[in-house]
Amino acid sequence: MSSGAPSVPVYSSKTISAMKIPLILTCLAGWALNAQIIVQSGLTHRLEVAPGGSETVPVSIKNVGAWAMDCHLEISDVRSTCDSGYQYLSAGTTAESCADWLQLEQDYFSLEPGEEKLVKVKINCPASVQKAGARACVLVNSKPTVDSVQGLKVRVRYAINFLYRNPFIPGEVALYAQRIEMQQNQPFWGLRFQNMGNVDRIVRSYAKLINSEGKVVYSEQSEKPRGFIPNQCRTLRFPKPNIPKGDYQMVVVSETDEGERFGVTQKVQW
Repeated sequence: MSSGAPSVPVYSSKTISAMKIPLILTCLAGWALNAQIIVQSGLTHRLEVAPGGSETVPVSIKNVGAWAMDCHLEISDVRSTCDSGYQYLSAGTTAESCADWLQLEQDYFSLEPGEEKLVKVKINCPASVQKAGARACVLVNSKPTVDSVQGLKVRVRYAINFLYRNPFIPGEVALYAQRIEMQQNQPFWGLRFQNMGNVDRIVRSYAKLINSEGKVVYSEQSEKPRGFIPNQCRTLRFPKPNIPKGDYQMVVVSETDEGERFGVTQKVQW
């Protein structure tokens, strides 16, 4: 399929690099199986708390590895850049931060193999808040305890996102389609979007292809909805169509979990 965008060159790695990578991955994978902390309660929490109100979120953390682990919970700011992913910054340093609203019941503890810990995270929304959305995260840092393992002590980190939506101030919602993504050997194609608004949204898309006779020859929804925080870019994937080669009109309608809709139309060559 072609949408008129320039092709992206593919570069091969040197042979020595290709030999090293599997070895490194194998070593780290083996370590992770023996010393692993997991977050059982989900990595994203969306909150709609009235200004002046509060809410408590229980976070479940479990040691599923073979070694005792030390855990440190840390409140942080989070920012997304379109092509570089998440950035974790000092708490309270971004304009979109709600880090100062979060309160941890406990931030240091140890877990024996098989042990689970429930930590309460309380969000206190200021009565004076005037923004439509805000965000922060709790970083879960872990490493083997001093006496549990000798030698290499790799640190592992999870980020639990807390995304706030003000129920009384409507957000600025703007979802922009960036490009079509196609991989020849994969059973799907994708449409990459950027959230240029100021609130997070969960998005699902519905795609149609129309032939030169005006007949719909393909109609599918994206494989699963995706969450977008402001400025984040993500790709919604669709099953690859089984249609003859030719020119088509693509129509994609995207809908957020709050009911907003966005449309994209484009001529494509499949």
